[in-house]
Amino acid sequence: MGAERLARSGLISLTGSAFAAVAALVVTSIVGNLLGASGTGLFFQAVGIFTILTQVLRLGTNSGVVRFISAERAFDRTGAEWRIVLYAVVPVAAVSACASIVLWLGAPGLARWLAGPGEASSLEELLQAMSPYVAVGAVIGVLQIAARMLRGVGAFTLLQSVLLPASRLLTVLIGTVVALSASAAFQAWLWPLPFWLLVSILVITAPFVRDFRLRHRFRDDRRATFRSFWRFNLPRALGASLESVLEWADVLIVAALASPEVAGVYAVATRTVRVGGIVDKAMRVAVAPRTSSLLARGELTESSRLHVRVVRAMILLNWPFYFLLISMGGSVLLVFGPEFVQGWAPMALMAAATMLQTAAGMLQSILLQGGRSTWQMYNKSLAVTISIAGNLLLVPLLGIWGAAITWVVVVVVDNALAAHQVHRRMGVHLAPRALIVPALLPLVVFGIGGAAFSWWGGVGFASLIVGTATLSAVYAVVLWALRRRIGIAGLWRHVPFIGRFA
Repeated sequence: MGAERLARSGLISLTGSAFAAVAALVVTSIVGNLLGASGTGLFFQAVGIFTILTQVLRLGTNSGVVRFISAERAFDRTGAEWRIVLYAVVPVAAVSACASIVLWLGAPGLARWLAGPGEASSLEELLQAMSPYVAVGAVIGVLQIAARMLRGVGAFTLLQSVLLPASRLLTVLIGTVVALSASAAFQAWLWPLPFWLLVSILVITAPFVRDFRLRHRFRDDRRATFRSFWRFNLPRALGASLESVLEWADVLIVAALASPEVAGVYAVATRTVRVGGIVDKAMRVAVAPRTSSLLARGELTESSRLHVRVVRAMILLNWPFYFLLISMGGSVLLVFGPEFVQGWAPMALMAAATMLQTAAGMLQSILLQGGRSTWQMYNKSLAVTISIAGNLLLVPLLGIWGAAITWVVVVVVDNALAAHQVHRRMGVHLAPRALIVPALLPLVVFGIGGAAFSWWGGVGFASLIVGTATLSAVYAVVLWALRRRIGIAGLWRHVPFIGRFA
């Protein structure tokens, strides 16, 4: 994948991820404004449980599909991609179907264990409502990453980042307005899944069949087998499960130990911070196949160069959002309702920690695509342990602040371990000096500039709209002027109506 093709893939993925993030924020705003902090807390508690279950039940196959198909293509082999897809889909479908049944039967006990004060019956209803969809959600995740490999970034982005979020936005709006309950909102959030499962199957059918017809063309002992696929995936399955638990455990613990209102405020703050992850996700989707191919051939120097280019772009695209949350966070949270503004300071702390994670780069992808899924599993095990222990200890004492402090500790430990492994043990390096200018630009424009707008306009919608529009325009001009100095000239060539002047 050349630099221009990589830039194009990154922009496609980033655009789709941005749409998905905006759709998720609109959903959060609808739920927050119509259901209040208490209803929002229950809604996101159910979303967190469902997300953990479906991510765990994918058994880590997303990374396996990317890695093994990329390895086949790195050596120009054909006729095995269909088999790799089946290696992933069939076990996931079988295991997740059994899990759906277990969830239905165990909903009462699980609700009593996870629910906050007086919320057990409501959570039980939501657990039983989600049980038929758990297997569907798990299989969709595998099929969509298969679409990414068999059909390209465009098909994957359209399915996962545009169509599914858009349909969820519509159904949640209808369900919440009609019934005004967390149960109705959550069930409406689930409704689109069966339809998009069928669409995902149709999308991969043609390339799947085409590759199946080439199955006898190559004979090679190095080709992927069910055993080799799952030897890689078993530790990755645990690692992926731990990542999902790490993302949602704090929300579930706050919901169980604090009031529903506190859980709602914290859920909105954390979901807002995680919107910045769209850039990380987009870059991983675009770059993972290239990273896997380079590492498979032992090209560490080129891997390091690719890593630096990607991290530089991630900082330029990600840090403005995080600085906006730090400098104008009260106005941002006001979008979800006045009750949520109290989460500004903890959200700012979490945003600062997540900026550090962005600057560390694609450490997790490099570990996985370099075949170090076991290392990543150990890292995530430690991170989850710290997260659960920290939240259980600090949330009863400090509330939201306890969860925010735990978040920071987890981010620092997780990234420090991964950085040591990637830079020192794998030999894929990051050049800190190349990141200085990309880091200073969002600091000055959105950090200092955002603080000035907050001081001038206070907390309010007008301040947020005027400030964001003004700072974004200034930032775009600065990026254009310095596009060659900061190494992003190639990106502009793929932006309609601008590329011809780059």
